[in-house]
Amino acid sequence: MGDRLSKRDYRTLHRTMESVVLTQFPNPERKGCPGTAVLHRIARKRIPMQDPALDHAARCSPCFAELTNIRRALHRQNVLWFTGTAAAAAVLIAVLISNLWIQKSALPTSDVPRIAALLDLRNASANRAVQAPGFEQNPIEIPRGRLKLTINLPIGSEAGSYEVQIRKPNQPATFSVKGQARIEDGITKLLIEIDTTSLPIGTYDFGWRMASSDWRNYLVLVR
Repeated sequence: MGDRLSKRDYRTLHRTMESVVLTQFPNPERKGCPGTAVLHRIARKRIPMQDPALDHAARCSPCFAELTNIRRALHRQNVLWFTGTAAAAAVLIAVLISNLWIQKSALPTSDVPRIAALLDLRNASANRAVQAPGFEQNPIEIPRGRLKLTINLPIGSEAGSYEVQIRKPNQPATFSVKGQARIEDGITKLLIEIDTTSLPIGTYDFGWRMASSDWRNYLVLVR
């Protein structure tokens, strides 16, 4: 007596009781039947538990059969509605993501914020275009992206107009940018805007010169 019914036992019992009600309470003339509208209210649980229509439906095979069919139809409607709503939501999310991606892709390059970066060349030689033989130069890293680059020029560099290039050794310049250098707190700073997004990760010669002077180069790592 203390044992609890398993879900399988409960479903079996429910089907048995349903079969009994469907067959053991014939009412071919539908005497006292509350009607389809009331059965719909029962199926939707919109009727008080004390309503006599509930007791009648449990003791009338035709009403119980009709109520069972109504409940099944409502269940199918709910499943279809949920499936349709989920599918519509998935489509809507996909459309929103697609639109956001398109908007992001269509965003003018000028609207993309620039990344502040620093290239400190103060310890690089200011008066030679090529490093001395045997000189081991560790590259300075600069990021890939639209940069607002501050270059601390070698000690002794003058303020004025400068030209900057990035190139692979013995190849034409990939970028060539001009900018003005000024001296702040004893440091000659050159500010330029440059886009390294398209550069493959790797090492490059970073060249700079003032006016028509000789190029001076430093090894940089773009990553």
